[in-house]
Amino acid sequence: MSWKIRRPRHRVTIALAAAVVLAAAGTATALAATASKPGLTPMTLTSPDFHDGGKLPPWTLWGKDPSCPGKDLAPALRWTNPPAGTKGFAVVVNDVDTPQSPGFTHWIVYNIPGDVTSLAGHGSNPYSEGATDYDGVTTGFAGPCPPPTGQPHHYVFRVFALDTASVPGTGLDDTALISEISSHMLWSASLIGTVELPKGS
Repeated sequence: MSWKIRRPRHRVTIALAAAVVLAAAGTATALAATASKPGLTPMTLTSPDFHDGGKLPPWTLWGKDPSCPGKDLAPALRWTNPPAGTKGFAVVVNDVDTPQSPGFTHWIVYNIPGDVTSLAGHGSNPYSEGATDYDGVTTGFAGPCPPPTGQPHHYVFRVFALDTASVPGTGLDDTALISEISSHMLWSASLIGTVELPKGS
């Protein structure tokens, strides 16, 4: 397969903060409402394959570049405590240490039913997938492969709880997906994994 790689070569440290703000876009009202109700627990996102702020497993790396030897497999994800009225979910994974906003997209999953609370990862996914930024066309998980600078790249995994069970369109990229779901977001939760390639590798 021929890949038109659009891998960024520069690191923008402020992007991490911007991505965290974006992950909460459209949920400020819900956050405030829940904070005012004692006893309620917000939705959380976790993974059995890595902890928040920790390194992603080596087997998640892209594997199609000598500097990124991996199996190109997504980690498993689990979420709990979705808000009332949730009918569906969407998941987006971005490398936020890149010049583009909201980051370099590595995985988009949507049309996840409202009664589902996990993604199996590891090469298995029965739901709709969007286009990644490696070529802007190919769908499915595209593993990390940051520039070998010796600096960590942060991969933000976001799950969005939606008040709709269906998102129209096939192969949606990040911009198109967010446009479709922005008015349907009830809540979002995030999880961060890191990858650091040795300088000059």
